Amino acid sequence: MKLAKRGARIGAALLIAVGTLCGHAFAQDSYPSRPITLVVPFPAGGVTDVVARELAHRMATALGQPVVVDNRAGAGGNIGTQAVARAAPDGYTLGVLTVSALSIGPHLSRKLPFDPACDFTPITNLVNTPGALIAGPGAPFDTFPEFVKYARSNPGKVTYASVGPGSIPHLTAEILAKATKVDMVHVPYKGAAPAMQDLLANHIHLSFETSLATTMTHHANKRIKVLAITGPSRVSVLPEVPTVAESGYPGFGVQGWFGFFGPRGLSPANVEKLNKAAAQAFADPALRQRLEQLGMQPDTGSAPQFRQFLVQQDKTWAEAVKGLNIVLD
Repeated sequence: MKLAKRGARIGAALLIAVGTLCGHAFAQDSYPSRPITLVVPFPAGGVTDVVARELAHRMATALGQPVVVDNRAGAGGNIGTQAVARAAPDGYTLGVLTVSALSIGPHLSRKLPFDPACDFTPITNLVNTPGALIAGPGAPFDTFPEFVKYARSNPGKVTYASVGPGSIPHLTAEILAKATKVDMVHVPYKGAAPAMQDLLANHIHLSFETSLATTMTHHANKRIKVLAITGPSRVSVLPEVPTVAESGYPGFGVQGWFGFFGPRGLSPANVEKLNKAAAQAFADPALRQRLEQLGMQPDTGSAPQFRQFLVQQDKTWAEAVKGLNIVLD
């Protein structure tokens, strides 16, 4: 299968130094000497944009140059991601990119306008975004074990919402269905808002949320039931909610992430400088607290650690997609 072979190549390639594999790096001892553009492949106001603007503000102080956020939305994030891929490797166009484009997209689409294995220089992960399995107020179950029991006793009757085929909520649901051996019906929506409206109105049973900010709001108002956290660990803003792993399925853990990237060929010296600036930014206790209140978990590390993380993510999502017969062109 062409997509599977492409995914395997991505995993192998990400372990190799990107500058060596894909082109010569630009050396810049005085970097940065002018403003930096930070591309966000989604509209202003979303969680990716929030993370990018916090990074830009703090990096500007650390680097001594303005860092300007450029929202280039469209095509599910591919337009902005492509803009980073096509930028000059001089360190003045960077991006906050996501799991959807770089770890999931290669296994779902034959027509990506960029090559995740060769077109980017990983700098550091920024945050992880653990999701949650939530139920509507009228769902005939109140806990995760009750959901599994009900779903097994009523195959094909439990409905769940997602924001579309191939989205993180859709894939998370399918991974969970496989792990728990339940049969659910996928109901795709054109956005998170209409999906939530139908959940609150009891038109569907479940939703797999990637934005815990929305989940926390409705949970505080007692309008939904939060059955489990789908990430590998509990979250500080919902400490009483167990993970799927704790609920009888050890090893289960599915979550999104936002990472910091440059185009291919970014020099090792610039990567190191940018990595240190990002790590310093996300070490700020005030920022960490704000992000955690939005349901995100700061997670910076070295560039080699990030490359290894990307390899593992590629394997995880390749396995998730395999057998689902989803191809997005």
